[in-house]
Amino acid sequence: MTENLEQIFELESAEKYNEAYHLYKKQISEINSDFQTWKYYFFFLWSMLEDVNGMFTEEIDLRTELEKELKNGMEKYAELADFNFIAGYAISIFPYEFGDYVDMEMKGNEMIEKAYKAEPANPIYEMVYLGSSIKDNNDQTLYKKACAKSQLLLKKEFTGKGLLNEYFNQVFNRDEKKASW
Repeated sequence: MTENLEQIFELESAEKYNEAYHLYKKQISEINSDFQTWKYYFFFLWSMLEDVNGMFTEEIDLRTELEKELKNGMEKYAELADFNFIAGYAISIFPYEFGDYVDMEMKGNEMIEKAYKAEPANPIYEMVYLGSSIKDNNDQTLYKKACAKSQLLLKKEFTGKGLLNEYFNQVFNRDEKKASW
């Protein structure tokens, strides 16, 4: 993790979203966006649209910027399981933010499936994939097992500050009986 990302995470956690945005833009322009920076920036944009209730005041079209970053990600990182998981998850939760609701909902689910098939041993990918495709009691049982298996990796993968880490800790570290995505 770069020092700049750590600084951005501090700003995000302190709800200094405008300052975080400017550091992301600087980071992206300086290093031409490695995947780690892209991932956190993409999630930041998604969060600004959905979660901050006017606390982000920069005069940019967030939806256009989010769609642009999705396109950039698809061009650069489409074969990475983590890209497909992060982008697919964001799309599947709020498909209307990315275009046609039905098409994008299907695209998000396809990306989650692609992440899972690329790394079937990753219990987080398995949990989200199974959670999005439960059809019967057998699927429910497999899903509950994946939830239990994912807890250790969740604590390792999504530690620290920043919107992405805080979001996934909040969403995935809860009672699996209540969780569904």
